[in-house]
Amino acid sequence: MKTLKTTLVLLFAMSAFFFAQQKEDYSKYPGYFNYKDFAQLKNAESITEVYLEEPLLKMVAGLAEGKKEGLGDALGGLKLVRVNEFKIPKNELTNMEAAVESMDNNLQSKSWDRIIRTNSKGNYTNVYIKKGADNEFVGLTIVSLEKLLKGGENSDDSGKATFVNIVGKIDLSTIGKLSEQLHVPGLDKAKKEK
Repeated sequence: MKTLKTTLVLLFAMSAFFFAQQKEDYSKYPGYFNYKDFAQLKNAESITEVYLEEPLLKMVAGLAEGKKEGLGDALGGLKLVRVNEFKIPKNELTNMEAAVESMDNNLQSKSWDRIIRTNSKGNYTNVYIKKGADNEFVGLTIVSLEKLLKGGENSDDSGKATFVNIVGKIDLSTIGKLSEQLHVPGLDKAKKEK
């Protein structure tokens, strides 16, 4: 058991060193979408941030091979999985709704296909896919705004905005497995809405 722990610690240290040496510019890939460019998010309070780059995804894919059916394949073609959740103050929810609409227009103008659009009681979830040259999926983006307001007008309640961007070769049938195994916030929205 000590050998296994030592091996895992050594593997983690080596991969951390490897990751520090290589920083890739993911913005060059067609499936990349930089939602942080939108002014409404500049001062938003971050709740959750997940940033999984290709080397780590490949390592997890290798470890998952044979243990979790389909997970290794789902991770193998990915370059980046990025998730951000932001707390949106009540007085900024209207501005955030405008930002969601602006993102929708921006994504569609850049050849992203919106495959899901929900609007239930002012809660929005939009799911987009990007096709590459060979009609394979090279990007997935989820934009979600939840109004968590419970109290009255003077309440301190707020909303939550969730943004997911997955870059790389994507098999939509395996996104649910990715969500279940890695517990990535926001991916469950795509699975529920499919």
